[in-house]
Amino acid sequence: MKFQLQHLSTLSKYAGIGFIAGAVNHGMFSEQRSLITAGFGVLFFLVGAYLEDRSKGDAAVAWGDALGFGILASVGLGFFTGGLQHFPDSPERSVWVVPTGFFLSLLSVYFGNATERVNAKAFLTYALVGGGVVVAACVAALGLLGNAAPHDHGYDDGGAHQHGHEVAPTPAAAPMAVPASESVDGSGVRTVVIDMNDKLRFAPAQWEATEGEALRLVVVNSGKARHELVIGQEKELADHAKQMRDAAQSHHHHMDNAVSVEPGQAAVLNWTFKSAGTWGMACFEPGHYEAGMAGQITVKAKHSH
Repeated sequence: MKFQLQHLSTLSKYAGIGFIAGAVNHGMFSEQRSLITAGFGVLFFLVGAYLEDRSKGDAAVAWGDALGFGILASVGLGFFTGGLQHFPDSPERSVWVVPTGFFLSLLSVYFGNATERVNAKAFLTYALVGGGVVVAACVAALGLLGNAAPHDHGYDDGGAHQHGHEVAPTPAAAPMAVPASESVDGSGVRTVVIDMNDKLRFAPAQWEATEGEALRLVVVNSGKARHELVIGQEKELADHAKQMRDAAQSHHHHMDNAVSVEPGQAAVLNWTFKSAGTWGMACFEPGHYEAGMAGQITVKAKHSH
């Protein structure tokens, strides 16, 4: 059973790290789902560590060391890998998540080898030098990526979404003025405010409209990362997300069904639904749609009661 235990321990430990990395990337423990995901990650890692000890034939397990090592190691490695994975699109967060993961994993390895303590001086030297390199690299990456030009994602559907709308972003230096959540002006155009945040959610995530109704969508980015709003049929959005994952390359939206908004800014999308049914909202910044940054719009038929 030694080989089987080794394989199961490897699967369990890496699954645990993956769970924690996912929680870091997609919510940073800010939602109940992320906390549950991180908790399962720690549990998986601990089970893997236990199976690893069994595969080595260890007669006794120092549970205090095993638990301390497992918790620090799983969280540290999850932070480190998750922060690296999402550094390009969340540099402000990753600049401290990656070094935190480095130091937690360092402590876990140190305390996990209770019977073979390394020399304190050598450990401190490595920690200072290695940690300094990691911190310096993260700060340098933040300087490069924090000033990177905005990118959009390509959504060339041959004009299938041509509905005669306009995108009117607010000037970068202008203060963000947000009207009431829903209102109708003198021309009969209804204004709907849609907030986008770093919890990777739209607010409201579900709302209703009427076929042929003139809408002024005020899209507000209240987070610290760039977000976008793309409107389309739900199946089309899901297919587009899959195409983007398969393509593994940058895409650029030039359609009138999408607007990209920088942090602290707002943009206006003038929109009219030409058909009734269920429509969707999505953000296709890397990893955002997969993390649940999507919404649903129920469009009623024009003459329905």
